[in-house]
Amino acid sequence: MTVRARLYDARGEDRQFDLDVDKTPRIDADRLLWVDLDSRDRDDLRMAAEAIGLESLALERLANQARRPSYLRLPDRVVLSLGAVEPDDLEARRRTLDIVIGVNHIVTVHDGPLSPIDTYLAEIRNEAEMGRLDAAALTFGLVDTVFAAFLSQVESIERDIDALDQMAVQVRRDGRFLSDVLGLRRRIAHLRRALVPNREALWPLTRPDFQVHGDLGRVSPDIVARLERSIDSIENARELLVGSFDLYLGGASQRTNDVMKALTLISAIALPGIILAGVMGMNFKLTFFDNPENFWIVLVGMLLFSALILGLARIRGWI
Repeated sequence: MTVRARLYDARGEDRQFDLDVDKTPRIDADRLLWVDLDSRDRDDLRMAAEAIGLESLALERLANQARRPSYLRLPDRVVLSLGAVEPDDLEARRRTLDIVIGVNHIVTVHDGPLSPIDTYLAEIRNEAEMGRLDAAALTFGLVDTVFAAFLSQVESIERDIDALDQMAVQVRRDGRFLSDVLGLRRRIAHLRRALVPNREALWPLTRPDFQVHGDLGRVSPDIVARLERSIDSIENARELLVGSFDLYLGGASQRTNDVMKALTLISAIALPGIILAGVMGMNFKLTFFDNPENFWIVLVGMLLFSALILGLARIRGWI
C-alpha cells in the first residue's frame, strides 16, 4: 500500500508532501496538489479526504471499485471513474481508476500499482511550471496517458496479427493458429469493454453545463476525440484479426483445392488403365489372348494413355 502526495509549486519548490504531518496543505493558483493512493484502505481514503475537504458521498464511492466508468458531479468538484489497463498485460484486464478533480488538486485511487500513473509522474517530474496548471489540465494529461496504454496494447496486438498472417499462408497444423486467434479475439474484447464505457465518464465534461465548475479549469474537447480515436484503433485491430482469419480460410480452401486437383489427376491417369484391364478381364475368348507377348502391348498402351493425360494437363496448366 502506498500513499503518494506531491505539491507542484510554480515557484520551483516542488516537493513530496506528507499527509500525516500536514493534514491541510496550502494550495493556491501557483500550487497544485496530487494525491495518489494505490489501495482503497478506508483510513488512507479518510486521510486524503480530510486534506482536501472531500464529501462523504465521494469517499464512499472511492471505497467501492466494482462499478462502471462514470461521472459524479459534486458542488465544488468532479469525480471520474475510468477503466484502465496495463500496457503489457496480455489478458488486458480492466483496472478501475478514480480521479477526484477539485480546485488546484486531484486525488487518484486505484488498486495496486498502475503503469499509466507512474509513466505520467515520470513525464512531469522535471517540469518547473506544473504548479501553474489547473486541476483539469493535469487530469487530462493523466487521462491521455491512460489512453496511451490502450494504444500500446493495440500495437502489440497488431504485431501478433502480422505474425498470424504469416502463419495463415504456411502449410501447418491448424490448432496453434486457431488458439492464437481465439486469444487475440478475447484480448481485443477485454480492451473494448475496458475502454468504450469511458464515454459515460468523459462525454459529460464537454456539455455546456460543466461550465459551473469553471474554477476546476478549462475542459479540452481533444480528450474526447482522443478517446474516440483509441476506440477506433481497437475496432481496426478487430477488423485486422477478421482479415487474418479470412486469409487463413482462403489458404485452407486453396490447400483443399490442391489436394482435390491431385486426386482428380491421379484418377484421370489411372482411368484408361482401369478400363483396359476391365475389358481384357472380361470372360470371353479372343485370339488376341493366345499370344502372351500381347500383355506387354497392353501395358505399353496403359503407359501411353497416362503420358498423354499428363501432357494434356501440363499444356492446359492444370499442373
